[in-house]
Amino acid sequence: MPEINIRRVTKEDTDFILSLLPSLTDPELPHWRDPDVMLDIDQRILKSEIQDGSEDNAIFIAEDSETQKQLGFIFLEIGTDYYHREPHGHIADIIVAPAARGRGIGKLLMNKAEAWTKECGYKLLTLNVFDDNKKARKLYQSLGFTPDLTKYGKIL
Repeated sequence: MPEINIRRVTKEDTDFILSLLPSLTDPELPHWRDPDVMLDIDQRILKSEIQDGSEDNAIFIAEDSETQKQLGFIFLEIGTDYYHREPHGHIADIIVAPAARGRGIGKLLMNKAEAWTKECGYKLLTLNVFDDNKKARKLYQSLGFTPDLTKYGKIL
């Protein structure tokens, strides 16, 4: 198995990241979520983050060390806990390219998220996941994440 390198994003990674975004809508979405709107918002946020950057956020790319083929990415932000009002690391997006799935790339990116969060001096790392995304939830739980709050919605 080739060695995997995790590195900071560059502007040259933009097309690769944008090409993966449609897979965010693969799991069954709540009926009020419009996948086109979700995709548009994620594209705008990630394009801006890649082009302009933010010292509070980070995007990392997983790539094959030998071929430099991009395999996935993770987008990290600083969040603030509602109750404790303390900043923490937050995984905004994590996507592994379809051809690279099942090779441990997601775990490597999650490990990078933990390291980045610790380097920032935070003790908590959070993420959001759609309830029907059972595969992702299983991965997160295997890495020690536990459910916190469940968000419900109702269209009026």
